[in-house]
Amino acid sequence: MKKWFFLLIPFICAAEVEYEFLTPQVVVLKKSSLPGRIPNLSTVGNRIVHQTHWYKENGLLRDKNGNILKKADVDCFTFLGLGEPMKPGEKRNFNICTVQYDPEKPSNIFKLNQVGNGVNQQQKFAYMGAWLGGLGALPLKHLAGKEFEIRNASDGKCVYKNTLKLRREDPLYQGKTPFTGEEVLELDYSQFNAPGKYYFRVENVGRSMDFVIGSETLSEAFYIHARGLYHKRCGIAKAQPFTAWESPACHRRVYLGVFPGNAEHYRKGKEIEEGFVHKFQRVEVKHFELIKRHSFSARKAVSAPGGWHDAADYDRRPYHLRIVSDLATVYLMKPENFIDGQLNIPESGNGIPDILDEAAWGVKHLLAVQQDNGGVGTWFETTGHPQAGEGLPDKDKYVYYVSAPSRNGTLEYAAAVSTLALAMKKAGAANETQKYFSSAKKAWQFALDRKNLLARGYMYKGKMIYYNEGMKLHAGNLLRTAVNLYILSGDETFLAPVKKESTRIQETFNKEFWKWSPLSLMMLELYPADTLETFRREYRKVILRDADKMLADQENAYPCRTLWHAHNAGWVHAMAWGNYHPLRRAMTLIAAHKLSGEQKYLDGAYLANDFHNGANPLGRSMTSGLGKIYPAVFLDLVSYADGIGEFVPGITPYGNTFGLDRNAVKMVYGKSADKLPIFRRYVNLEFLSVPSSEYSVWETIAPAAVTTGYLLEKAQLPLNEWKKRKPAGDFRKLPGYRALP
Repeated sequence: MKKWFFLLIPFICAAEVEYEFLTPQVVVLKKSSLPGRIPNLSTVGNRIVHQTHWYKENGLLRDKNGNILKKADVDCFTFLGLGEPMKPGEKRNFNICTVQYDPEKPSNIFKLNQVGNGVNQQQKFAYMGAWLGGLGALPLKHLAGKEFEIRNASDGKCVYKNTLKLRREDPLYQGKTPFTGEEVLELDYSQFNAPGKYYFRVENVGRSMDFVIGSETLSEAFYIHARGLYHKRCGIAKAQPFTAWESPACHRRVYLGVFPGNAEHYRKGKEIEEGFVHKFQRVEVKHFELIKRHSFSARKAVSAPGGWHDAADYDRRPYHLRIVSDLATVYLMKPENFIDGQLNIPESGNGIPDILDEAAWGVKHLLAVQQDNGGVGTWFETTGHPQAGEGLPDKDKYVYYVSAPSRNGTLEYAAAVSTLALAMKKAGAANETQKYFSSAKKAWQFALDRKNLLARGYMYKGKMIYYNEGMKLHAGNLLRTAVNLYILSGDETFLAPVKKESTRIQETFNKEFWKWSPLSLMMLELYPADTLETFRREYRKVILRDADKMLADQENAYPCRTLWHAHNAGWVHAMAWGNYHPLRRAMTLIAAHKLSGEQKYLDGAYLANDFHNGANPLGRSMTSGLGKIYPAVFLDLVSYADGIGEFVPGITPYGNTFGLDRNAVKMVYGKSADKLPIFRRYVNLEFLSVPSSEYSVWETIAPAAVTTGYLLEKAQLPLNEWKKRKPAGDFRKLPGYRALP
């Protein structure tokens, strides 16, 4: 049986060549593939038993002036299995370089939460494993039953011991493609809870990077995730003393437009009762073209700063209203976790918890455009995409328009702003409560009035098309808004439309709930009422059912515990657009914990946080600026233009997409693409690999903030080192840029 013992230590061994030990018997050389890969090697005195090459992209190349080229920055990794293991301090000469083995350098075969574990976390696991390109999995099965130690980082003394256990076999997709590509060992340290800084050590294998146990680890994670939203705010300057990633105020003015605000209706479909229709057939419409054709119809300009940007767009979309509701709801679920001054944002010190100030930014622009009759256009859009190289958002050349108010768009706004009103009431902010409550009531009245149905004709590509938003109000938003307004006022007349539509609303729990936020109906639990008991039972049933399935998958589906669907499930391929992200999926677990109080759901959410922060096959954090090895470059227009070496922190790119981006296949992987394990398919060619390299505030950033906010073990003001963090000089020097495949 092969017994390779691996240790990761980076050194420079020749021009543009670095190396990392992956046990005393295996070393990885890595070199920029330009002008060529590392040749087949020989060594003096000991033969090389195994040798293979693997190419991996890091991002796009930049020229000497920093201009982004449409060429991949590729590294060649050469994995070498040596005939004899090396001894501590031993040097070995290859024909291009000399390497030296140091067992005290941290090894990245240890996959752990790089930010750290909470002191109340009852289940804690790290993993060992590595994938060696064409050589496959690093053999580790023979180490099962061997002892691992936790040692104090300050003095190296052993403080805990346990036994390495073999996790389940790596499954294959359709019997062919591995998911992790690893043999995975588990390090269970659930019984060790003492606060401090430590590292793992395995005899003859190596040691891990340092890790922390302490409540501040969750506070730091929440701080970085939530401030990812602050860094994406529209209409306000980001500046000192709130951040070193500075950018000017942008997009403070919008024109009142006439285009429909439901993005789903721009697609071609079978139904003709809603959407765009021409000659009794649903037609596809390009929103940029429609807005451009009818820009002359814009009536006036309104000052409307507020909302957030996504990665490569400066529009503000209705999807972002989910952020407002979720931030407000998690506050109501755990108000003791959130305080004023927690996030170091401009509103800190106003007496309102910062999480609610951030939520309020998500409706500030919509309050500005709410009409006297209560109608709200919820989509701020323009006539084209901004491009990399065009400068910061304040230099954006496009004019922005807000969509025409519709009944359903206004109802969606009412659901979000009434949730915010409830949270402000809980926080004791009377003026804010009244402001949002009044706005929600006006929006509710507009939405209920059928005379406000958005139905009109548009000239489009030389022909007249007709739009109808549809007669039915969205069942979930109808229920949410009615419940919120009833709780705020005590007036049961708000529930009348819900009682009238009771059957249709109940049917949507099974048909449509997968589209909703798991926290969307939490008010039914937080403010129980006999008249709403039927809906409350349906909500509990769906959440607990989904949560139990997630926990089963987390424990059994893959070698590293993650919340993703099992390898043979019908939805296993649906990883794109952030669906794969563990903290997004863990929102179901925190909802289940609040509903049931059962510890297992809280345990699952903690483990999802561990996976997100580095206890995963890649051994990397999934969020910029979080942990030690994190995304160093991704699709972010502001980071391209701000002249700051390190990309903005708090950004969670989409990452895994199950398949491989076609540009990555064409430019990097070629015929080897099918050999790349599925959980390692975080390809990054920035704007040439949008489904992987982009992000959105509502799909990835906000869910991470919500879940970690619920997991907080104390309400903590930020440490000075968090507030005073400075950018690195060059993102290409960060560990996450040239990380192992």
